[in-house]
Amino acid sequence: MNRVESLTQIITFGKYREQAFTELAKFGFVFTDDNDDFVEISDSILAAVLQKFISGCISEDDLEEWANFIECRDDINCEKNEGYIYALANPELMGAITTKNIHKMLAVLTN
Repeated sequence: MNRVESLTQIITFGKYREQAFTELAKFGFVFTDDNDDFVEISDSILAAVLQKFISGCISEDDLEEWANFIECRDDINCEKNEGYIYALANPELMGAITTKNIHKMLAVLTN
């Protein structure tokens, strides 16, 4: 599994997510500016993750950790959805991660 495949598994809560963390660790912190090594948090990825929370597949802790993981990575582009990611990574500042709040976030994102 390469860097992009590993990141994709992690950010989408893919089937091989746990293995992807191990694989990603093999790359260390050396990173080039090669755009081929970037993964983007698209609207569809964000919406799918929010849906996983709503359906109970992931917990509020999982969602917060997911957002914190994204914020600390230089090889994940979350510019398009950085407001959402910030809110999820900082629920004590931006409002709790609740089903009601995530439904609102999803409604704004998909409209």
